Amino acid sequence: MTKDEILQKSRRENGGKDIEDLEVQKTAAAAAYFGSLGLCVLVSLLSWLFTRRVSVQCWIVFFGMLCIAFFVKFVKLRKLHELFVALGYLVILLLLVGVFVLELTGKLGGLPAGAEP
Repeated sequence: MTKDEILQKSRRENGGKDIEDLEVQKTAAAAAYFGSLGLCVLVSLLSWLFTRRVSVQCWIVFFGMLCIAFFVKFVKLRKLHELFVALGYLVILLLLVGVFVLELTGKLGGLPAGAEP
């Protein structure tokens, strides 16, 4: 087999991507994960410093992203571990959404909807 034939076979087996593409995607996904985590921590710290409250909106987006990512991994790989991790993130996501709704309605220590500080 020539180098090009091996490359074509590898791309067919890996969904049209070669090993370098897959490694770059893996690195990019890790960078996105840690970057998002860092941004959520920064937003939470700033929120705490200025309002003495932690905003849950960015954490809802963060855990929603993780939940979807692990559900997709479960569907593609059929690994039960991925499903359990996705369900764990889903529980956290639902709790955060519940807190957010309670804050919006004024039932959880926040200001009622439409109220001025």
